[in-house]
Amino acid sequence: MTTSTTNKRLVIYEGQQHWLPDAIALDDQLLRDAFTPLCAELANAEIERKEGEPIRIIKKPGRKGTSPLESLLTNPEEVNPAIQMCHQLRQHQMLTGIDWRNAEQWAGQIEEAIAAGTVFTQAVNHSLKALTFCTPTSGGIPEGF
Repeated sequence: MTTSTTNKRLVIYEGQQHWLPDAIALDDQLLRDAFTPLCAELANAEIERKEGEPIRIIKKPGRKGTSPLESLLTNPEEVNPAIQMCHQLRQHQMLTGIDWRNAEQWAGQIEEAIAAGTVFTQAVNHSLKALTFCTPTSGGIPEGF
């Protein structure tokens, strides 16, 4: 099957060639819009046009940590402060025991751990909500597009 290239322009993205109608290829925003559903990073892509050459779409590098996955990977692993305090208390209880005479020394630290643990839990819940509402994006344009 032969494809007519009349009223079409050759567009190249990452080595893949695509023949698009002039109505789309000659308008930068329409061209970006045509490729964005397959690769969200192309919403701000650079369009390179040179006389007598195919149109080239060049993906602009984004800021680091903008995607939820990158954000999760770059953040250090943490343990809820309330859980850490619980483990400290259990370890202390096993080694020396906790009774009414030494329980008072832990009261302030326990209150701080509860407050920090509540903030930590709220942050985790906020992250979970943000991840739930993220839209999946493709890593590239499928062959044959």
